Amino acid sequence: MNMSENDKRLKYYGIFRDYMEYFLVYCILGWVYESVWCCMIYHRRGFINRGVLFGPWLPIYGVGFFIILGIFTLLKVKKPVMIFIVGGLVAVAAELAASYIIDATGSEPMWDYHGYFLNFDGRIALVPGLMFGLLIWAAMCLIQPLIKKFQNRFRTSKVHNICFILITVLFAIDLVSRIWLGSNI
Repeated sequence: MNMSENDKRLKYYGIFRDYMEYFLVYCILGWVYESVWCCMIYHRRGFINRGVLFGPWLPIYGVGFFIILGIFTLLKVKKPVMIFIVGGLVAVAAELAASYIIDATGSEPMWDYHGYFLNFDGRIALVPGLMFGLLIWAAMCLIQPLIKKFQNRFRTSKVHNICFILITVLFAIDLVSRIWLGSNI
């Protein structure tokens, strides 16, 4: 039985929507983590929009989710303890690499862990690595199953599709406007 062109389009739209929703959810959760936890609780400096965009999203967390998902799929990481350990190690390695990339571009460092226990040149440290491991564990073991359950339940909902399209368009507008206006950091 051949799929009609319309069925194919709907299938591909569904796949795109699912993955774009994953991306947007983790962008938003990353922004919440950075803005609320890092600034208000951890550093006690009050609210600061830690994102590079106007809106409440940090694209590096959405990209990071797909990198982690790919690594976990490749390594067949499924046990919660291994998700925490491997996730933390991957995050620390990514943060270390990012710190050198930021240095190479001549930009100001975006974080400084010099005052943290077991830090390496202020670029990485034990506590942030453990926190990233915990966040990745929560994403993979708690949040991702909830997202999939939500998507399966509301897959054909018009309200779900309209909300998805609106949020995606707002994100795209924000991204394009940042490219024109420059970073807000």
